[in-house]
Amino acid sequence: RPPRPARTARHCGAAHHTGSSRSQNLDSENISSLCSNSLLAMIHSALPALLHVAATPRAAPELALASHAADAAALFGNMQGTAALLTGGLVPLASFAGPKPQSSDSPNTARLKRLHMLVAWTSLVSELTAIMYATIARNVLLEAAVPHTHSLKELLLRGEYALAWTGVNSHFLFGLLGFVSTVSLNAWLSFGCNCAGGRIGPALACGASSALLLMLSVVNSAVGKGDAQSVQHLPSLLGLFQRYAFLLLAEVFVRRKMLIGIAITLSAVAVVQGALWVVQVPGD
Repeated sequence: RPPRPARTARHCGAAHHTGSSRSQNLDSENISSLCSNSLLAMIHSALPALLHVAATPRAAPELALASHAADAAALFGNMQGTAALLTGGLVPLASFAGPKPQSSDSPNTARLKRLHMLVAWTSLVSELTAIMYATIARNVLLEAAVPHTHSLKELLLRGEYALAWTGVNSHFLFGLLGFVSTVSLNAWLSFGCNCAGGRIGPALACGASSALLLMLSVVNSAVGKGDAQSVQHLPSLLGLFQRYAFLLLAEVFVRRKMLIGIAITLSAVAVVQGALWVVQVPGD
């Protein structure tokens, strides 16, 4: 029996239509797969760069050169007034208001009184030096031409006023810490453990020592801050003292300022002699 032509043609048309539909579906899937792979490849290649940009801190904008003489003079004026205030409190502690040595003192008490006198006088001289630094630098800033710098901190820490600024801060802070130490020693010597006031002496000494440690923490945080360009010039209070010593030695060996060299030598002799006097057994 021969096949029906119409049914065969309809069947062939349906088969052709089904094949073309499958081909279109396959092409769409291939195109979608290629697009997805391309997009993933682009994200994979760009992701490290994006993470690097996100993790890299933005650089501070370059500041223009400007004159910071007035601001620097104001800062030196602040240090001058505060150092003068501390000097007024150290004068009596280093002279008539300090604990007086007595023949009935025990060896440890006599050593503490000697230490009190040494710390008080050293702190007083240090504050006077800070006042001198601040006064001279402030006058020069108001009278002479000051070079322009990018920031105030650059002028005070890396410019021509680096020695004056580090010097006034070092001597002021050293005198401040010595002042608090003398207050603590004076409280311990005046109201010791065996006095009629009970244990108020250790309480006062511990309170002054607590204030001393808090001051050290505040100073370290302030000294370690960067400038407007996020440049950290000094890490801590110890770094400030080291910077000041380096600048002093540079003045002696580079600029040949012999008066500073003699002053450093006499200071070293005074420290050694004072330490020997404090540890010496009373009566020797």
